[in-house]
This record gives sequence, structure tokens and C-alpha cells, in this order.
Amino acid sequence: MAEFNHVFKTYAAPRFTVLPEDELAPDVRAAAQAMQAEHLPRMRALMERWMREELQQPRPERALQRVVARLANEFALWGRDSTGPAQDAAFAQALQTPGMCRPAGGTASELVMRLARLRGLAPDVQRAAVQAEAELLARWGQPRAVSEAEPLAAEDALLQLRATGQAPAVPLPPALALEYLGDGDEARRDPLLATPMLRCAMHQWAGADPAQFRAAMAMQAADVLWADRRQAAAPAGDDSPYPRLAQFLDIRGRVTVMAEVDGAGRVLRVQVVRRAVEVPGVRDARPFAHEAVLELATLARAREMTDWSAAARSGVVTQVEREFDWSLK
Repeated sequence: MAEFNHVFKTYAAPRFTVLPEDELAPDVRAAAQAMQAEHLPRMRALMERWMREELQQPRPERALQRVVARLANEFALWGRDSTGPAQDAAFAQALQTPGMCRPAGGTASELVMRLARLRGLAPDVQRAAVQAEAELLARWGQPRAVSEAEPLAAEDALLQLRATGQAPAVPLPPALALEYLGDGDEARRDPLLATPMLRCAMHQWAGADPAQFRAAMAMQAADVLWADRRQAAAPAGDDSPYPRLAQFLDIRGRVTVMAEVDGAGRVLRVQVVRRAVEVPGVRDARPFAHEAVLELATLARAREMTDWSAAARSGVVTQVEREFDWSLK
């Protein structure tokens, strides 16, 4: 029980905490506090139910890891969910608002950040959008269809700008230019590891629609359980190339990439085109939260491979598709 309590207090409850220093308007703060008071007991009861279910499954000694996997995926489903056209229309307005991604506080929770992104809306539209957020929380643990939209490739767009040196069609916000288009490689950060605030600004700049933006901002398992996405996808050790978080949760599957290979066999660009991922404990829902850890590990392996030369054709950029299989067995 002590480990279960630790999981709830460390990985679940802080994502819905409203702090005194959070920068929210009084009415939105009151709504956030009401959501926190209602959702934390609901989430605790949900996790306890999951624990009872998992203890009845094979390998009950792994029950807590499976509960953790389910918890992470609920965060991802919540991030992608929508109450319908009215909420989408309100959020489309928010995406056109300068400063939408401005921080709400130094350590603002996921709930607070979501509500803060609505601050530029007209009062009546904002009230409806805040109420929609409460409705999404009430769906936790329930079967529901969420958008499977692929995130807009804002990170790739930034990397292309960096590589070409061309001025973007839409000017970059100063924060993005400073972080990702600095004068030297040592000063440039990896857009794949952007903080929530910068990831928000990145996808707003790139022109994401509501579904794409939610897909980009939805929490990954690494965001819930780890400090760094890249470290979560790094090899577990010298004797194990398996990604750390994938090994801990027994994530397995296949990831297919498309690589652009130049005439010398060098990889110019590689991207994921398909994935089929399985996670013990995650049933009746696509494991959105867990796909990225295998994707990042696959992209790293693909870029490190030196045998792409077989696909090279002199003077021609060739597209090559390759499947990577991940299994602990």
C-alpha cells in the first residue's frame, strides 16, 4: 500500500494541484480548485479499482507497474479528448491569441496550464471552455474515442529552418528563436525536448489546429513518470539496448520509419510513419502515452545505423522504409 500511495502522491495528485502563486483570474482559480477537489478523490478511487483488477491478472507482482502504465495513458487520453465542436471552436480562438502559451507560474500543474491557455477568450466563451475542461475530467477511466490526429511537425520545421538558415514565412516568437535558432550549435536546444511552454509556442507558431495541438501537448509517459523524454528512451544499460522506461513497463512493439538517404548513404532525415505498440495494463485504448518512448529510441537507432548505403543511389536522395522490432523476449 505504501508504494501505491507513493505513486498517487508523486505522479497523479501534483498534476491537478492549484498553487497560491498560480496566475489565474479569480473565477478561473475557483473553477480550478473545484476541479481539483472533485477529481483527486475520483482519480484515487479509479486507481484503487485498477489495482484490484490488475491483482487478478497473471503476474500479480507486476500489478503496480500496470496501474502506472494505465495512469500515464489516461493523461494522454485526457490531453487528446474534446467535448465536441463548441470546445474545438473556442480553442481555435485561443490558438489565435498572442500570449496563449505564457506561463501561469513557475511550477504550474497540467490542469492549471490547460486553463491558463484559455485566458484570452471572451468571458462567456471562456466560461464555457472552462466548464468543458471539467467535463473532460469526469471522463477519466471511461471508454471514449479521442482524436488520433498526428501532431503538426513543428519540431521538424524548426530543425529545417536551422539547417537551411532561411527566414520562416511566419516570424518566430522571440523565445523560440533564442532557444532553437541560436548562433552556435552549443547554444541551440533540441526541440524534441521542449518544455510545455515552448512546445505550446512552437505548435501555435506552426499553425496547429485544435486536434493537432492537443496531440502535440498531450502528456507522454515520460512526462508523467520521468524527468526527461530522451533519458526515458535511452538504453537501460551497457548490456541492454532496451529503452529504460519501456523496460520498466514492459512496453513492446514495432516502429516503422521512413529515412531519406543521400547518394553516399548518409541519413538526411528520418521520421516515424507507423507504430504498433503494446503495454501490459493498457486495454481497450490505444497506448498513446507509451508510443513515444519506442519512437524516440527507434529514431536514435536509425540515425546511428551505418548500413543505409545499400539503398544509396549516386546523386539521388532515396526514401527507404525500415521496421524496428522491440521485444524483451
